[in-house]
Amino acid sequence: MFGYGQILVKWVVLVVASGIASASGAGSGPLLLADGTSVPHVRIAWTEGDGSRVEYSLDVPLTSTSDRTVLGRNLEVFVALGGSRLERGAGHPDGAIVRVGLFKTDRDLLFFEDIANGSSVEIELRNVRFNQDVTPDPETLLQRLRYRVDDVEACGLTIDQTEMFNLASDHDDMGGSILPSQARYSSLVIEHDTDGESGEPRQGVARSSVWVEDDGSVSMDLVLPYRLLRHKGDPWALEVPGTFFEPFHFDVEFQVLPREVAELEGVEMPARPSESDAAGTTESAQR
Repeated sequence: MFGYGQILVKWVVLVVASGIASASGAGSGPLLLADGTSVPHVRIAWTEGDGSRVEYSLDVPLTSTSDRTVLGRNLEVFVALGGSRLERGAGHPDGAIVRVGLFKTDRDLLFFEDIANGSSVEIELRNVRFNQDVTPDPETLLQRLRYRVDDVEACGLTIDQTEMFNLASDHDDMGGSILPSQARYSSLVIEHDTDGESGEPRQGVARSSVWVEDDGSVSMDLVLPYRLLRHKGDPWALEVPGTFFEPFHFDVEFQVLPREVAELEGVEMPARPSESDAAGTTESAQR
């Protein structure tokens, strides 16, 4: 037993030493962490059927999905690090996932009360800071939608279809962890993706931007057509509010990398939204 114990101790020491060596060689920079001294800011807005605007705007501290802030009407909001990409082992080991999400307060009611047919939901995230300079990757932007089991089964879908994904990328299946039936690729079009020579964003899809502000904080804008809340497998293919089953929760996430790591990985710093778009957003936020 004594000889076996010596061998076991030597093996444990070797494994630990190897782990330390691997960790030290994995990255030369400091661990990427959120700056706990700043509080992110969230704005949610939509247009009602009579043309009036609904808008909620408030500071939301970094928490978890279970520690949500009541936003208003039927909305609860959270901002957190981590998300689908991390859960599926598809994130960069040196990166972080920024996530903003909404839950229904009452799952039997609509997410966005009286939202106009054919309109969109505006989601803005501001003042997300880290302990070092970062580069957000717009190609990793995605929306995860989670549906009630009874709604999914009522449409003849299987229980493994309670999650859907709208993605900016045209191919990112997060390492094969999501099925084609669960994904709408290129549905969260990034801002510079335009239609032909018109220079206008492609019709029928979202418009999204992630960027770094002059003060180093990270921002995100997403204009999400309401119809993208409909489950891809819903056989009725209806898009009018109240005619299809909605998710009870969705979140929007994207990955950020330390600036030096992003340069090594070939991830370019995304451009800020055009001045005209930024001005329009500011005007809307002040109403």
